[in-house]
Amino acid sequence: MANFNIDYLVVGGGGGGGSANGASGSGGGAGEYLYKTGQTLSTGIVYTYYVSVGANGVGGATTGNNGYGAAGTQGASSSFNNDSAVGGGFGVSPYVQVNGGDGGSGGGANYPTYSPGSSTAVYPGLGNSGGAGNTVSGGAGAYGSGGGGGAAQAGFPGTTSVAGNGGDGIYNSITGTSTAYAAGGGGGIFAPSGQYTFGIGGSGGTGGSSSITNNASDGAPSTGSGGGGGSYATSANPYQPFNGGNGASGIVILRWLTTDAGYTVSGSNPTQTIDGAYTVLSFTATVTSTITFTSIARTKVSSALVDFNSGTEDGLKLPSGDDANQPTGVQGMIRNNIDSGMTFYNGTEWISLDATTPPLSTVTLTNSWRAWDTASFVNGNNSCTDVTGGLVLGPYSSGSPGAFFYGSYSNTAGNKYWVMNGTGAHARRAGFTRPTEFSVSYWGNKPNNPGFNSERGIWSFNALGTNCIRLARRNDTNTQSLRIYSGNSVIATFADGINLNTWYNITLTFSANTVKTYVGVQGGSATTLVNETTIGGTFPTGVSNASNGTGFWIGCAPDYTGMTTDSWSGLNIYDGVARQAEIDTIVSNGYQQ
Repeated sequence: MANFNIDYLVVGGGGGGGSANGASGSGGGAGEYLYKTGQTLSTGIVYTYYVSVGANGVGGATTGNNGYGAAGTQGASSSFNNDSAVGGGFGVSPYVQVNGGDGGSGGGANYPTYSPGSSTAVYPGLGNSGGAGNTVSGGAGAYGSGGGGGAAQAGFPGTTSVAGNGGDGIYNSITGTSTAYAAGGGGGIFAPSGQYTFGIGGSGGTGGSSSITNNASDGAPSTGSGGGGGSYATSANPYQPFNGGNGASGIVILRWLTTDAGYTVSGSNPTQTIDGAYTVLSFTATVTSTITFTSIARTKVSSALVDFNSGTEDGLKLPSGDDANQPTGVQGMIRNNIDSGMTFYNGTEWISLDATTPPLSTVTLTNSWRAWDTASFVNGNNSCTDVTGGLVLGPYSSGSPGAFFYGSYSNTAGNKYWVMNGTGAHARRAGFTRPTEFSVSYWGNKPNNPGFNSERGIWSFNALGTNCIRLARRNDTNTQSLRIYSGNSVIATFADGINLNTWYNITLTFSANTVKTYVGVQGGSATTLVNETTIGGTFPTGVSNASNGTGFWIGCAPDYTGMTTDSWSGLNIYDGVARQAEIDTIVSNGYQQ
């Protein structure tokens, strides 16, 4: 059997929203969002892959005017090739006084005394908790239930006047068109006197919304989004109960090069589309299906393409030159090199056809600060030494280079790390020189998120100015994001998908004009490419030797106030662009390598 690469998106079914009666229902959570690229699968009749699409959770129903309400139900899991995405948690009703349901993303809460549902998504799946409730029974005021969590964002809490919105989902272009998946459902509102602001479903998926004049809306079909929570008030009848919205069913989408494999499917009839050179299959039917891939035979040339009669006709003339005028190659190009004979360009470098094909180049570690290594952190002192390049961060000194290192240190065997305290804790070293093309791998553990619309620096080459390259953690209207700067410009902002109090790895690779961001977690064996950005020019290369914001920094934003509160275990800088397999090895080795 042959192998081929495949990308796939798996989203669990969305949770149903709670119904409203006597107060309001909360929004249902989105199904877990799981996206993998470049996965190697086998082709052939023997090996069959199972595809299961999770059914939607059902919205809670009332039993008539002033009848008792009901919670929604949890969405079902979706799966492909042994990877499973959990269904979304259910929203609750005022007469079902329990916590919001757990799931891929959690359902919202109703009463303040009960908790919203939590995310049970397993990395590299994405999910968030639901929003808290602020709902009471009776009275003339308006009281809002929490929205369901989405893949990119937690559900919003309800207040005494506003229902919580659902958390946003994530946009994905696996089909060739940017489409939104896995948003939370909006919470309902209790407003007997007529004042209300009902909950809106999260963008990306669109989650269901609550409504004052109708039952709550459902999640957008086949997106894994949660249903809206029911509301309890109209101008005509302030005590008319309404049902919760249904969650959306899940979805499984597969994508591969059309020339690699054909397929057969049983159990459902997926939608096939063609996106350029790729075949895309979208499974939406909530049944278990099987798919078998069969490698496509390549036609071999059985006779000569050209017949050259030796001695009587001209031979085939190839481009010729030496090492000095060797061109920038295009993969598959062949030429005569007068220094080394016939050469072939493999997409990375020119190699001799007379020699053994060299292995792919690997990156070289140039700098490494690591809490677990006594050669770097000595008994938690106020400085750390680069065990590869010898650069020291700290201790405090005035003037240039003005290196700083503040914070506290955990010296427990197997769990050593530096605590950045969010105020004075940061590290700097002026006089730093970095490779032109490079990779930075960072192990951290965040105890909390930045404040609303604020930012914390993680690391940077020059904290500010035209030669700055910086990675920061950002809160954009309650969406937890990573942000990358080139010079003084933001070039990428994207959801980080990182849970609190979890050791995680962020590795960025920089070529001349493209940066890729990979995220992994402690205990995992693989990373996920979460962002790829190409800029119009090239990245700045200078790292100044002066003070006042220059040099290499860890844990500080350019205003010297947006400092991270992470626990920090290690940071490595590599010469060259790391391949994902190399980054996977970093994650497999763990945060105490």
